[in-house]
Amino acid sequence: MAMDSHRRERDRGLRRTFPRHRRMAIDIANAALTVPSFPVHRVMPLGAVDDARKRYPTRIGWAALLCHAYSRISQEISELREVYVEKPFEYLYRHPNPVASITIQRTDDQGNERLVWGRLSESQRSTIDQTQQTIARFAASPLNEFFRDGLKMENRPKPLRKLTWWILMRWSGRRRAKHLGTFSISNLGGWGALNAHHPLVTTTSLSMGPIRPNGDCEVVLLCDHRVLDGALAAQVLDLLEHRLRSTTLQTLQTTVPTLAAA
Repeated sequence: MAMDSHRRERDRGLRRTFPRHRRMAIDIANAALTVPSFPVHRVMPLGAVDDARKRYPTRIGWAALLCHAYSRISQEISELREVYVEKPFEYLYRHPNPVASITIQRTDDQGNERLVWGRLSESQRSTIDQTQQTIARFAASPLNEFFRDGLKMENRPKPLRKLTWWILMRWSGRRRAKHLGTFSISNLGGWGALNAHHPLVTTTSLSMGPIRPNGDCEVVLLCDHRVLDGALAAQVLDLLEHRLRSTTLQTLQTTVPTLAAA
């Protein structure tokens, strides 16, 4: 009997229940289909910043550096905190503070490799050390400590999940900014790859490739075309490069690591 079952699987493939831990990734991919996005690429000479990051007394990842710099730029450029709302009529909602959404790959309590998303509200007020410590908690803390809403969403039936995402993406700019973020970071540079066009459900999203031997690095900004155009996106990347090579570099070279506030 077991031999017959094995032969059928070999000949016809195997159908299995869709894993629950993949539901959020699928929902985000489907929601992103409603966002007319475009990528803007820029090659940045970041070798000196990477060297200073590696010499820093405590571990600092690139996600923390990007979040720290981009949050402050988002506070200065209000378009980066705006969200397109379609219903009941078109308008742009401007959130008072940038909210960062960081994509983390980690193992859940059942041993599944999965994606989770951690949010940093008012991230422009945090130091680099505090930002890194928060991201580190996303990678190590129990999921129900920071991803409780996501776990609840995954447990809902598909029709209810679709309705929730439909409302979130079209009706309330404040809720979308609060629960999804005003910008996101999805970075595969540490794995030697560039995630140049990942699903976008925030107004902008950053990703970067690996640091090349000459110190250059390709950085991509994904943008919601309903909110901003390519010229502004290019200016934002120019400003991001300037911040990383000046303020961020100086901070890494001169600042004594601090603990996050309790």
